[in-house]
Amino acid sequence: MQRIGRYGVGEELGRGAMAVIYRGFDPEIRRPLAIKCLHDEVAQRPEFRRRFLAEARAAGTLTHPGIVTIFDVGEDDRQPFIAMELLEGTTLAEFSERFRPLLLRNVLKIAIQLTEALDYAHRHGVVHRDIKPDNIIVTSATVNIKVMDFGIARTLNDPDWRADDDGYVAGSPHYMAPEQIRGQTTDARADLYSVGVVLYELLTGHTPFRGHDLDELLTRVVQDAVPAPHSIVPDCPDALVEVVLRLLAKRPEDRYQSAGELLVDLQRLEEERAERERSGAGHRIVPLRLRWAAIMGVVVAATLLVAATLVYQKQNTVMTDLAFDYGATLAGIISVESAEDLLLEDTIAVQGRLRDMQANREIALLNVADHRGDVVASSDPEAIGTPYAPPPEDRLLTRRGDRAVWSVAGPDGRELFLFEAPVHYQEHEIGRLQVALSTRALTQANRATVTALGLLTLVTLLAVLLGAYILARRLQVPLDTLRGALDQISQGRLDTRIRTRRSDDFERVYAAYNAMADSLEARMKRQTSGDTDRPAGDAAASPTLDLSDAGPSVDQPQAEPQRDHRP
Repeated sequence: MQRIGRYGVGEELGRGAMAVIYRGFDPEIRRPLAIKCLHDEVAQRPEFRRRFLAEARAAGTLTHPGIVTIFDVGEDDRQPFIAMELLEGTTLAEFSERFRPLLLRNVLKIAIQLTEALDYAHRHGVVHRDIKPDNIIVTSATVNIKVMDFGIARTLNDPDWRADDDGYVAGSPHYMAPEQIRGQTTDARADLYSVGVVLYELLTGHTPFRGHDLDELLTRVVQDAVPAPHSIVPDCPDALVEVVLRLLAKRPEDRYQSAGELLVDLQRLEEERAERERSGAGHRIVPLRLRWAAIMGVVVAATLLVAATLVYQKQNTVMTDLAFDYGATLAGIISVESAEDLLLEDTIAVQGRLRDMQANREIALLNVADHRGDVVASSDPEAIGTPYAPPPEDRLLTRRGDRAVWSVAGPDGRELFLFEAPVHYQEHEIGRLQVALSTRALTQANRATVTALGLLTLVTLLAVLLGAYILARRLQVPLDTLRGALDQISQGRLDTRIRTRRSDDFERVYAAYNAMADSLEARMKRQTSGDTDRPAGDAAASPTLDLSDAGPSVDQPQAEPQRDHRP
């Protein structure tokens, strides 16, 4: 095995315009790593050696989970090298292309991690100045990222040192801030502009500005307004679009002024997304336990209401018939008892008999008329001597032979059943009789029936609602378990399994989920088994643009275009 410094050097992992990356090994602590070396011809040029060492100088001061770790920097036989963390994964460019459109949760997770890494770097005086998807490695299926390639970073803590003091401004054209293209002094806000471009691309599938050649592209970045993004990410909130547009402001003072300030808004958007997902993945829904209880309640309530209505109507009909029979019988008895007195025109006897009948609390009115049609006896003294008159026909309820039943209003406004019957003597009609009975008892009976049916309905309904709620809640537990497991799968945690054992149909559902997870994990392992470990740095330097005139029109890159450094 070849050696560079104390490190063993193995197979080549990637190659670019400026450097090559090898798989390395630290024999002292038995740790695999990546070794980045300049090409021999490039190593002879001092500006590239300076830029190469700038990467180690900038990134080597940073220790953050979202930034590639620099272990060592040195020189062996006039060949400078950097020993760095060996990463497994894919670039964000490849990841977003493979899984486009991304889930909103993954977009926000990437944005938050990237912002946290830059916030840390900026607070430690380092501006990356080449943030782009190719310099961001997705290191796991759960969308964890690391920022790499600090080759053109600027160290703010050392104002006398610049990575581009050879007259070049370096960067990737699509992701460079306008002030960076003009060759003006850049600060942390230039990185935030690049973050805006990355987010714009994650949301829409393309960068904000495109051109047929480099001059046209850079002119658009400097002069043109940012096209309104048409997000392909499902359920992308307008607030996230506003964040991206603010990041892409032409003037640095119109952007977020720090990564920490941006981080606050991104975390708020993530909290809102998580809350929407907990309440139904952005859609407001009625929980199953409430929905089932409500449906069962409506069905049971409707059934009981129909049943109660039928029972009430049947009872009212039966009780009304009984009242009619009672009233008709009573009227018949009174007419028979009054017939002889009425025939003899003994009105005093008739009046006395009616007075005895009034002891019945249910009798509200009694009228007896003779064959001439005059009221000769009545429970209402004012009615005596007046012409007898039946109630209007529209108040007639029923007729039973020569008897009729009317509905009339009593003195207190309550309904009365007025029974009219003829007074016969030896088959001759000698007068007419009216008996009015109070419906108070019937009304009270109906009211008691309604109350009883209402209480029965309420108790039954509450029992059904409680039972449905408990049943649905018990059903919600395995559903939540399954949803949580599927959420883990959607985040790339393919090793998630449901260990709960059940003795119902959900056991089959859980088994099907576990089989699916096994299949997905096996497929992912097959896909990644042939992949080579990703080095923690880009072997190719970004194109270097001669912008020394600080104008919008720039020369073509001085270095050859980037090439894919992956194996």
